[in-house]
Amino acid sequence: MYASLTRVSTSDQPIENATIIAEEMLSWLREIDGFEGLLMLSRKGTTLGLTFWESATVAEKHRVVRMQFLDRMTSVAKVQIEEIVDFEVTLAHFGPRRTDFAG
Repeated sequence: MYASLTRVSTSDQPIENATIIAEEMLSWLREIDGFEGLLMLSRKGTTLGLTFWESATVAEKHRVVRMQFLDRMTSVAKVQIEEIVDFEVTLAHFGPRRTDFAG
């Protein structure tokens, strides 16, 4: 599994805005072959978005369209991308708890 981390500066926007953006992203990303999941972490001033992919090859195959979508989303949300880095997932464990934390 492969992950791409995007860190954005949200300045003084409410954290709830990250949830709205994440829901839009998820509905779009679900349509991409090889997409495995999305995790958004937010605190005042910063949001981290982690997208999970079947492999580095799959993530790279969709890089151009992902970046175009990300550009649109950050423009609409009026946030600034600070960093995009990619990782191999070497361990992941999520228990049986509910994973959609909206609200």
